[in-house]
Amino acid sequence: FGSSSGVAEHKVYAPGDALRRLDWKAYARMDRYFVRRYEDETNLEVALVVDTSGSIAYAGGSKGSYGIAKLDAARTLAAALAWMATQHSDAPSVSLFAGDERAFLPPRARRDQLANVVDALERSAADGKTSLRAALERTGERLVRRALVVVIGDLIDAGPEALEPLGVLRRRGCDCIVLQTLDRDELELPFDAVVKFEDLEGDREVQVDVPLVRDAYLDEMKKFLDGFRAEASKLDVRWHLAPTDVSPVEILSEALR
Repeated sequence: FGSSSGVAEHKVYAPGDALRRLDWKAYARMDRYFVRRYEDETNLEVALVVDTSGSIAYAGGSKGSYGIAKLDAARTLAAALAWMATQHSDAPSVSLFAGDERAFLPPRARRDQLANVVDALERSAADGKTSLRAALERTGERLVRRALVVVIGDLIDAGPEALEPLGVLRRRGCDCIVLQTLDRDELELPFDAVVKFEDLEGDREVQVDVPLVRDAYLDEMKKFLDGFRAEASKLDVRWHLAPTDVSPVEILSEALR
């Protein structure tokens, strides 16, 4: 609660409450004293850091058809967060990165900022290598006050140590969330034959008899995710897995709880 013009709720008057906030119309109706409580005008910056490297173009295919691409899932999560920010008069910004920063939309606490965010997200394309640490360091250099920083990406070619700049932001009072966006194929390796895999961020190719390597792969994937989970916990950062086949509403409800 704060001092904006938007009334959030009424509460029963208690000694010490500001008399100027007494609601006389409510008193006339109910013969009891109520005071108005107002919403706080925070103008919090919501810094959205979105991965657009080559690997985030993956859209599945193990079942013979494509699903939603990781890039589209990341765009949807970012757009939803921007919508929530504008609803609360906060200021969303967007940084689109791969090997370097490709585009940056400065924060604005205006309703038309949502259209600007969506336009920037729609114009993004997935290619190139990942440099997560550099993107987070660049974001930290820009922030001059407390903010909510949300990182959205698959983090495929980034080790857990790439999250270290978020620890600096936490010590400066920022709240930080990491949404690791992965396809179900990557989480479960459900292929049942010899498959040729191509590196979307390089020129590597490997042909694999999947049933023979699935258990070893799943062990490595678990270590990979556990590494990010542990690093986030150490840095006091909220980490959440965001599979592309899970509703964005479910993911964000959990992340923002």
